Amino acid sequence: MQDDAGYSSMTMDNTGTTENISAAAPEAMAAPEPLAKKIIKQLIGLGLAAGLLYWCFHKTDFKQVWQFAQEMDLKFAFMVLGTALVSHIIRAWRWTLLLQPLSPGKRISLWNSFCAVMYGYAVNIVVPRGGELARLVAISKSESIPWAGVLPTMFIDRLLDIAMLVALIGLTITKLPPGILDARITGPAGILMCLATALGLVLLPFVGKIGKALLDAPAIKKLIPAGIYDKLGVLIVQFDLGTRSLTQPANLAVIAVSSVLIWVLYWANMYLMVFALHLEKLVDPAKSLMVFTISSVGVLVPTPGCVGSYHALTSQALQKIAGVSEAASLAYALISHLLCFIVIVCIPAAFCFIVQSAKSEKK
Repeated sequence: MQDDAGYSSMTMDNTGTTENISAAAPEAMAAPEPLAKKIIKQLIGLGLAAGLLYWCFHKTDFKQVWQFAQEMDLKFAFMVLGTALVSHIIRAWRWTLLLQPLSPGKRISLWNSFCAVMYGYAVNIVVPRGGELARLVAISKSESIPWAGVLPTMFIDRLLDIAMLVALIGLTITKLPPGILDARITGPAGILMCLATALGLVLLPFVGKIGKALLDAPAIKKLIPAGIYDKLGVLIVQFDLGTRSLTQPANLAVIAVSSVLIWVLYWANMYLMVFALHLEKLVDPAKSLMVFTISSVGVLVPTPGCVGSYHALTSQALQKIAGVSEAASLAYALISHLLCFIVIVCIPAAFCFIVQSAKSEKK
């Protein structure tokens, strides 16, 4: 039997302070991952990226790919960079709303939030998932807020993206061309995924309270070992803190709209690339949305900078769904990845670093 002291010491007061959670969270965190395990993970990611790139390109006529690249309409390429940058700004703004409960005395800076987001993306190019730590450290330092409080907001940020992706997958599988999947299964499954996403988003602000109520239920409390019980308590408190801003109807509406807008801009990147490479006769808006959804799944694969996974899924989706040639689809994957994952990440991240470093030196 566990006493209530362990859990009550981790709860927050009505003012939303995070002192208790900041002190308790490190104790509940897992031990640091061994260096050897980290190296093995990175090597697996590199090997996976190399394998996927080889599978995509080992039979490719690079002269044809280069020809498509040379014929690219630069006007649309610059528009891709613009929509990508705006999507990152909106993501940073959405994060300020999630972070605001951690800083009741002053408003979270959009600039600091944007810089932290860009640092995270930049580090991910080299170290898969390493960007999460860079983003956490950057915003905690620049805004002087506890990292234990920032963690749940990053988790909610990721959950919102997963929810949008699930909804897109549900919509996409209901519209796939005949022969790719069984329509008798994909139709109901797609509708169910969209409904589940909507329900999940509605319940999201209340998950912390629901989790606490379940954890405090005597029947459940008896079954959970003390160590696990305390860790679950910390996680629930963190989750509740991360969703604190969602309990305000105005914030919830703004966060919902911004989440949709972020993903609309992501899709706009993909569709503008269609015009950049003169593929608009083959790829209409609906097909580009399907390609975008499938390529987004590749972002979940832990390869450095989504290399390989993005190229494989994007090129294959273009070929299977829109009948784009292999050379054109690979040119599309290469150029869109370069613009959206490298150029529009590294340049803003470098600019942020220069400006923030200069400000630090002045202080």
